[in-house]
Amino acid sequence: MILRLAAAGLVLTIAFRSAVAEPAEPPPEGFAGATWVDSRGCAFQRAEIGGAVVWADRLTAAGAPVCGLPPGLADLGPSDAVPAIPPNRRGSPPEFPEPGVYAQIAAFSGKVKADRLVTALQTAGIPALRQDFPRGGGVLRVIYAGPLGSESEAAARIGQIRAMGYADAFVWTQD
Repeated sequence: MILRLAAAGLVLTIAFRSAVAEPAEPPPEGFAGATWVDSRGCAFQRAEIGGAVVWADRLTAAGAPVCGLPPGLADLGPSDAVPAIPPNRRGSPPEFPEPGVYAQIAAFSGKVKADRLVTALQTAGIPALRQDFPRGGGVLRVIYAGPLGSESEAAARIGQIRAMGYADAFVWTQD
């Protein structure tokens, strides 16, 4: 009986070690995807425990880690590379990294359009930020521009953004 309990404990210990393995490197700051593939090609699933994000290794039905995939960095586009701000609650303002005038430009459910907008902003010399809201199996990505400088500089930049086809862009000011 004691031998069986010891063997069961060993199996649980091995299974627990596998279940808490960490990625070779963490995802980039602000990464909002549900799955991360590290540089070894192993997949990890996002989980939230007590408000903290943890990455649990994905396992096959047989309990082996899911590996051999292309690393996650290969899928990063321009909108993944800009600074992220934390999601805000509905009705509350976003928390920008510094005081200033910002423009909320657009929200996208796919990365292609968000990447195009960020590329256009960067080409125009306008700093971009992103805010990701997990939605089902995907992410709603909101793109902001800013800080936009003085009041007159901000007005000119917002005019520039609207001329790019984003007539609904609106202003947030953080003191």
